[in-house]
Amino acid sequence: MSFFEEIKKDVGITDMQALGGFSYVNFCGQTLYIEGIVKLDKIFDDTITVRAKNAEIVVLGVLTVDSITERSIVISGRIDSVSTRRI
Repeated sequence: MSFFEEIKKDVGITDMQALGGFSYVNFCGQTLYIEGIVKLDKIFDDTITVRAKNAEIVVLGVLTVDSITERSIVISGRIDSVSTRRI
């Protein structure tokens, strides 16, 4: 079971689609974990953009992709902001 599946269970959320199909956690502005991605859209030293099913997630800072899988990404560095936009 994933980290976010555990949180959903604890708070009573039963359908990830109600949340746009993605979740993320920012660890102290140094590491960002995003689950539910479908595409790595843009990658620059200061901007990384990923797509979820119904949203675009933009990360700004001094960034490095630490790992990426079919559904998740770990970004590290100096994370200045994370913004989401429904698409």
